[in-house]
Amino acid sequence: MSDRLYDIMTQQNEEEFFTNSFENLKVLNFYFQIRSDWARGNKEMLMVTIMTKQQISLEIEESISILCKEFSKKMQNTEDIFTGFYIKELSTYDESDKERIKKNETIIKDWVNDLYWETLEDTRKKSEEQKITLLLNDRYIFESLEDISRELKIIGREISMSEDLLKKNSHIQNSLSNLNKIINDLSEGYIEKMTELDIEYEDDLFSTEDDADIDLQKNKKELIHVLEGEVKEKKESK
Repeated sequence: MSDRLYDIMTQQNEEEFFTNSFENLKVLNFYFQIRSDWARGNKEMLMVTIMTKQQISLEIEESISILCKEFSKKMQNTEDIFTGFYIKELSTYDESDKERIKKNETIIKDWVNDLYWETLEDTRKKSEEQKITLLLNDRYIFESLEDISRELKIIGREISMSEDLLKKNSHIQNSLSNLNKIINDLSEGYIEKMTELDIEYEDDLFSTEDDADIDLQKNKKELIHVLEGEVKEKKESK
């Protein structure tokens, strides 16, 4: 994989964010350059690469692109940061340069680690927002089902108080029973859609299955809490 990525990087000429695929991996790359006193042409060629097996939206791709851009600017604006890439050649430099190399290599590793967690957190938020939006867009269906159910109860009560002929009409009774069953099934399906929403599977690009299992129930509860708050607020405003 490293060899493939190296080949891709050496084909780039200017700063660019682009994606490609390797077998079952989605690969997101950001190529850029930084000034260097030690490199040929006084420039170091660099590329940030993020790989995931999950499907991600264009919005998440754009978010990752922005984070990579910010990372590149930080690298480009830091004097001597290029020396951190010469750690494998440490023995060929004098003591003062060795200190610069080791110091900046540590900084680069810390920044890469920060980028990893920033990408993970931002991706998680974006995925949750998308899924919550999807459910909130369906919320009117759930509220309509509640309204229909309420009207059916009124109709049923009126029939029960009516003349015997209407009260004993089996066709009407069966229709009311069937309608109530349909509404209950649809309502249960919507609730199941909320409670079974697997947030961690799609938005957590890098965690292990064990990590996902630990946080899954917490995320489901948080999502349901948000949705219930939205519905309550909507009803109170009425």
